[in-house]
Amino acid sequence: MNVNIRLATLEDYAGFVAVAGETHARHVAAVPGVFRSVAVAVPQDYFAQLVTDNDSDVVLAEISGEIVGYAVLLHRRAARDMLVPRVYAHIENVGVASAHRREGIGRQLIAACVARARERGATSLELDCWEANQEAIAFYSSIGMHVTRRYFAMDI
Repeated sequence: MNVNIRLATLEDYAGFVAVAGETHARHVAAVPGVFRSVAVAVPQDYFAQLVTDNDSDVVLAEISGEIVGYAVLLHRRAARDMLVPRVYAHIENVGVASAHRREGIGRQLIAACVARARERGATSLELDCWEANQEAIAFYSSIGMHVTRRYFAMDI
């Protein structure tokens, strides 16, 4: 299987949103108190902003011209006086089409994000993950990511 990893263009929206829709549906099933079903998981204008903005990238995985995975990468700077100045990257969302999960595509997407982040001067790559998504937590651990903070919530 030959996987092509590349940056998205505006013309990639239809393929991207199909995979993003699958990813969103998994979030709806795992965390229904936070996520709800919607007709379109990522609006086209938001996708266009991500693709054209200098502070973000959409990294795609495709097989035979079909988009089978993506990662949304945000480029950030910690610049407040109370923080150590640093450049870092944050993966806002990542997904692989159900038919292609467990084929190494997620690893290739993360590796591409690491390379892109390094090109932009980042010293770390960060992401959030819902506790209910134990499969993703296991994946992130398996590729060398580690927990640096916890996000707490309380139903009231």
